[in-house]
Amino acid sequence: MRKTWKRLAALGLAGVMAAGAVAGCSSKSGGSDNAGQTAAAQKGQDSQNGQSGQSSSEEPVTIDWLAYDCYGQPDPESEVVKAVEERFNVKFNFWYVDSQKWDDVLGAKLSSGEMPDVMKVRSNSNLPIYIKQGILAPITEDMQAKIPETMRQLKEVDEDGTGFIDAYYEGQLYELKVPSLSGLYPTVLVWRTDWLKNLGIDKIPSTIDEMETALYAIRNNDPDGNGVKDTYGLSNTGLNAVFGAYGAIPLKEFRGTGAQSLFYTMKNDRIEFACIQPEMKEALAKLQQWYKDGVIDPEFITGENTGGYWAVSQAFNNGKVGVTGMALSSHWLTPKKEGESGGQCYAEFAALNPGTVWGETIDIGPAIKGPEGKSGTHCWGAYGNSGYAFTTKAMEDPRKVDAILAIIEARSTDKDFYTFTSFGVEGKHFEYNENGVPKRLEPYNKTSEYSKEGVAVFKVGFNSEVESNMEPHAKEFYEKYKTPGYKDILVPPVDAANQYLTDLKTFTLDAYIKFITGEESIDKFDDFVEQFNALGGEQIINEINEEVSKNK
Repeated sequence: MRKTWKRLAALGLAGVMAAGAVAGCSSKSGGSDNAGQTAAAQKGQDSQNGQSGQSSSEEPVTIDWLAYDCYGQPDPESEVVKAVEERFNVKFNFWYVDSQKWDDVLGAKLSSGEMPDVMKVRSNSNLPIYIKQGILAPITEDMQAKIPETMRQLKEVDEDGTGFIDAYYEGQLYELKVPSLSGLYPTVLVWRTDWLKNLGIDKIPSTIDEMETALYAIRNNDPDGNGVKDTYGLSNTGLNAVFGAYGAIPLKEFRGTGAQSLFYTMKNDRIEFACIQPEMKEALAKLQQWYKDGVIDPEFITGENTGGYWAVSQAFNNGKVGVTGMALSSHWLTPKKEGESGGQCYAEFAALNPGTVWGETIDIGPAIKGPEGKSGTHCWGAYGNSGYAFTTKAMEDPRKVDAILAIIEARSTDKDFYTFTSFGVEGKHFEYNENGVPKRLEPYNKTSEYSKEGVAVFKVGFNSEVESNMEPHAKEFYEKYKTPGYKDILVPPVDAANQYLTDLKTFTLDAYIKFITGEESIDKFDDFVEQFNALGGEQIINEINEEVSKNK
């Protein structure tokens, strides 16, 4: 992405000043009446028309829109949709593709020759397929120059310049993304601090040796006082913190079910698979010893979450393990006042464990430091491997392209417009709380309901001012428990990955489970690395680094 950022910088101040003309004035973060909100959506219509080259006297241009999560079919007559249409002199034809059948339904439409004008790309592994089929068009420098504030804010969030590395193909940018600021916070280790106290451990472990001492005590010394040896130190979600103590995180999950991913690491300015690095052998040796000694839950392969909300660990909530690492600090947010439930994980734990007191019953600990001082838990990063893209059909009509770009830039420059399109009409779809933070109202706190109202279906562009506006209590909590993290390294889509990666995921998970359980000797790790590369791992990495070099 660095090349794109440099190009944009060369555009100079003129582009940013032009964005100022687009934005219009912004109102306070507090309330306004419904008419004021609709006016906010319409505000600056003349300047938007000027940017897009359209005149309000022209017939509206029709845009086939699929740049959203299809939780519900948007109502074309909804107040939000009509306001956006009027402001930009457009008409929307909303494509709806069932999220559960996305690949099959969208694939059939695209194969038949149908295509929208702008579309969500749910996985960037599909970029080469869409491009070779003639569906997606490059986002040119001229197009980027028309959205200078959007590109500036996207760069600002992309601290290391890697967030768009998978949005390129053959040296050209094909996709824009919407960052998630919550992804900047790593997952956390949550401990049963009441158990630690019962065992005479006054400090939450911070090193691998301290962790080992605590885990063995939890397994062997009856921390819950029930007289039965039925507790374990950790299960599958605590394993990544151990690998992180040795320098990298190899896999998304260490269980036989679920969505698997192989993670990458940087070595000598080159992207490599983390799972084959020598330091992973050290971590596996430690885990194999713990498993042999009964410290790791023998059912870790089935996972801590047995149903319900994905971030909840039933093994932890039910008193089976003493530490869990499944979720973000936001999932463990404590209630600010009586009557509030807090984050999903905290709420479910407290419901099963009456009398829970944060800091006494449970608490978040630091990332574990390894022998060389390395530490970190999994961090998703602000950017994922999905985004939205322009199609070749849209490129046939410059009015469509300019209108879409105008909507994108307006979302980035106009706080009121961003709030209106993200949350809807104040008093109907949402309200501001005492801290000026928008909160969805029932029934529009359900994705299917607010999508039908046209809310959050124009999820393009990014407005850091709105997105960073969070509850003071929550922000303080997240920052307090922010630990070092290994951010997902995104990679460009390559042909070898489509051919070999699925089988490599299965092969690696199987090998790692055998190493941890002792079914395979750690001495066989080098053989595993050799087989991994022979099964396509080396070819994937070579193609990835070759593609990356084209964008430097």
